[in-house]
Parts: sequence; C-alpha cells; structure tokens
Amino acid sequence: MEYWSLVVSLVAVAAVLFLCFLFSRFVAKKVNHYSNSPNIQVLERVPFSQDKGLAIARICGKYYLIGFSTSRIEILRELPAEEIQKEQPVFPENFSAIFSSVMKNGWGVRAFDKFGKKSGADGEDGGQKKKNP
Repeated sequence: MEYWSLVVSLVAVAAVLFLCFLFSRFVAKKVNHYSNSPNIQVLERVPFSQDKGLAIARICGKYYLIGFSTSRIEILRELPAEEIQKEQPVFPENFSAIFSSVMKNGWGVRAFDKFGKKSGADGEDGGQKKKNP
C-alpha cells in the first residue's frame, strides 16, 4: 500500500513539472510575440556592470550603438551596415563533442577556445600573436 502512495506522489510531481513547462512555453511565446517588432530589434547586448552596458540595435533598417544605464539611454553613434557582423560563433553540435574536448584538454579555458572561433581558413591565428624577428 505504501508503494502506491509513492507512485501517486511521483506522478503528481511529474504532472506539476510538466504543467510548469507548458506554462513557461506559453508565457515565452506571448512575450516574444509582443517584443518582436519588425522595426526595432536589439541584436546584441554587452553588460559592463549590473546596470550599465552597450547594445547594438536595428531601428527602421539602420544600426545604432546604444549606451544604457539605469538613469539614461543614449545613442552613441550610427553604425554602417558593413561593420555589423552577422555570423554567429561556431559551437559544437552536441554535448559529446564538448565532453570529449574537456577529457582530452582538461577544464582550462583553452579547452573551449576552438568552439568560439572559426578554423584558420580566414587567417585567424587563434588569438596568438606572431613574433617578427
């Protein structure tokens, strides 16, 4: 008899978690629906502190560098479209690629360097500067 109460409790907890998942998806769709505008889009944000940072925004087809804090928002300059990098960083396709890299190279920061950069096809040297003789 004790097993049934345990099974019922586990099913109830699973049902509550599933309902929370469905509710969060519903809320995310509603928020994204209202925040997605064809004319205004924040492309990137970089925080400097808890309440200050920079953002790149596309407003009516033009790109702007915007500084923000809790007390003010300021357009720093308009950016030419050529300066905007539209490529996304390259990340591993799955967890096993990350895991095997960490097992081979250790937990250091360098273990993850290759995932954020392209391979040397475009002339990047992986962040290492070459010395001139």
